Amino acid sequence: MDDRKILGDVPLGKLNGRCVLVVDDDEEIRTFLVTLLSDEGAAVLEAGDGDEALATAARAKPDLITLDLSMPGKDGIETFCDLRANPATEETPVCIITGFPEYRKLIYDRPVAPPEGFLDKPCDPDHVVKTIRRILALGERKRARTSGSAD
Repeated sequence: MDDRKILGDVPLGKLNGRCVLVVDDDEEIRTFLVTLLSDEGAAVLEAGDGDEALATAARAKPDLITLDLSMPGKDGIETFCDLRANPATEETPVCIITGFPEYRKLIYDRPVAPPEGFLDKPCDPDHVVKTIRRILALGERKRARTSGSAD
C-alpha cells in the first residue's frame, strides 16, 4: 500500500506544506528537480546561480535548499559558505546535488557546519525524494528536542 495519505481522489505527498529552493545552473536539472519535488507536494523555488540563490533563500526562507556545486559566477561552494554565514539562512538544511563527487572534500574542509545531505548526479528520483524527506524529518526532530529542552 502507498504510504501517502489520501484525501478524496488526491494523493498528498509527504512534502506538502514544505518549500524547497532548487539551485542549479543547468535548466534541465532544475526542471527535473522542480517537477519531482512539486509532484511530491512541495512548493518549489528556483535559482540559476549563487547570487540568486542567496537572495531567494534570505527572502523566502525555504525549508530546504538543493545546491549544485559547479556553477558559473559564485559557485556552489562559495554559495554554501555564504548561506551558513548568514544568520537568516545558517540553519536552513542544504542537500548538495553535484556531478562532481570529488568536491565533497572541499565542502567538508570549510569552517562551517557541513551540509545535511550529499547526492551525486545523475540522481535516482526515489533516492532524491527519500533523502530530502530524511533531512526534513531529522530537522524536525532536532527542533523538537531544542524546543523541548527550552521549556
